[in-house]
Amino acid sequence: QILADLVRRSKACVAYTGAGISTASGISDYATKAVNSAGHVQGKPRRSPYEAEPSLAHRVLTAMHAAGSLKHWVQQNHDGLPQKAGFPQQDMNEVHGAWWDPSN
Repeated sequence: QILADLVRRSKACVAYTGAGISTASGISDYATKAVNSAGHVQGKPRRSPYEAEPSLAHRVLTAMHAAGSLKHWVQQNHDGLPQKAGFPQQDMNEVHGAWWDPSN
């Protein structure tokens, strides 16, 4: 409740997300790719970013932006899932580059 109230009252709320936001869409993060890491799960199906669909988190952040609660999204991914969810490119920065819109 406190976090929701802070977001509602914010004038410049920004989301900063990493690879974990896309794992629910079937895209591996770097920890799960490392065979000797604690996050590695053998046999778990993974998808190409081209085939993956946005997760609930992608859709919620897009809805927050549409409602005026989220001003900007900075992400470390380059999977195109925010854009597939309808998030506008001009209000996003992709730290490691972008294949969805290389002008970013």
